[in-house]
Parts: sequence; structure tokens; C-alpha cells
Amino acid sequence: MLGAYAVRVARHGRPTMPRLGASPGTALLPGPVVEAFYWSFHAPARALVRLRVSPDALTYLSLALSLACAPLLAAGRFRTGAALLVSSAILDALDGMVARAGGRASRAGAVLDSCLDRLSDAAPLIGLAVFYRAHAAALAIPLVAMVASSLVSYARAKADAYQVALPSGLMRRHERIAYVVAALVFGPAVPTARLTGALPYPITLACLALVAGVGLVAGLRLVQRTRAALAAADAAELPGARTPARDAGAARGRLLGSGKATSAPL
Repeated sequence: MLGAYAVRVARHGRPTMPRLGASPGTALLPGPVVEAFYWSFHAPARALVRLRVSPDALTYLSLALSLACAPLLAAGRFRTGAALLVSSAILDALDGMVARAGGRASRAGAVLDSCLDRLSDAAPLIGLAVFYRAHAAALAIPLVAMVASSLVSYARAKADAYQVALPSGLMRRHERIAYVVAALVFGPAVPTARLTGALPYPITLACLALVAGVGLVAGLRLVQRTRAALAAADAAELPGARTPARDAGAARGRLLGSGKATSAPL
């Protein structure tokens, strides 16, 4: 996939992908990787439009696969669960693309997708929490990761609702899924470690701890940025607040009152 995208960029330049924004990548997940995956989904999306597949059906199927991975992870079948989680993420990416390509995008569909995404995010982490239930400290890590995931998504949703523009930031949904999948695929390669004793799959826990820690910091920063932007906007709307437009209007009024002519700046 990455090779095919590199060839495409070399021959025709980078494709236009407005949905990804100006900088889709982060410090932990490079932009070209995100672009390559998104670009590769366009052909399947067009095929699904021709087959008249409903975007909502893809959304529900994505949720079903994510929920199905939870009991597998709870039983320690990490790589099988990872396969279901990857399939769920692909369908989740396709549902919006199919809706837009088929002229069926709607706010109702966007609300359904956003709400079910929160269930899809929680399912694998709940499965991992059940797997680590015998180790209190390890159990806390997937639970904190679940809280951090919800915080990042909710903070962005509230910022969008109030029309506050936020930077790309860390631990957006595609990035979280990438790290959880990596934790599930590579974790079983090291069943135990001397440092962690009998604790199973320490690499898996390390990846989840990254999602939890970075996600919490990223979520709190988003809340802080959103509050600062809204506080500034509220202050500008208060009676008597001094803004450039208000000051310019007052100055013009004083000049007109004194009989002097004014001209608007170009």
C-alpha cells in the first residue's frame, strides 16, 4: 500500500484530500502513512457505491466487528482480535467515503457514526481490561486509555460544535487504533519479561500506556485550547469590551462629531 502510494505521488503528485486537512500526520504517526491508507480506500468506496451499499450498514458492521473482538482479547487471542479491529477500522473509514461519493452524506449519518465510534473505541479496551483483571496496575492501563480516548474525541466534538479550530494534535482516532493494533500484533512476541515478572505481554501494556498517557495530555490540552478560545470570544462580546472594530467605530464617530472628514482604509 505504501509502495503504491509512493509511485502515485512520484508520477502524479500528492492527491487532494480535503478531509484529512493540511497536516494529517502527527509526531507519532507520519502524514504519508495516513494519506496512503486514506488514498487506498477510494477504489473500494467507489465499488461499494456502485453496489448501492448503505453507509449506515457499513457503520453497524464496523461496530459489530469491534464488539466481536472484545471477547477474543479477553481470552488472550490478541492477533485474531487485531484482525477484527483492523477490519472494523477499514469499514469505519469507508462508511463516510461511501456516503459522500454516493451523495448520501447527512448530519443524521454523522451523528450515528460518531456515537457508534465511541462504542467501537471502548470494546477492545474493555476486552484487554478483562484479560488483565488479575493484575490491578495492569488493569488500570486499558481503562485509562479508554478514558483518554473518550476525552480526546469529546473535546474535539465540543470544539467543532462551537466552531473552534484546533490543530491536528496527538492521539486522534486513527492514531489510537494504529497503536492498539500494534500492541495486539507485536505483544505476543514477548510473553513475559524479567522486569515485569509474570505479567503477560508487557509490550502490549507498554503500547497501551502510551495511548493512555499521551491521550490524557492531548485531551487536556484540547480542552484548555477550546476554553481559551471561547473565553476570548465571550470577552469580545461583553458590553463595553474594547475590540478593534469597536475602537474604529468610536474614533470615526468622534471625528464626524467634530466636523472632520474621514476615509475608509483600503
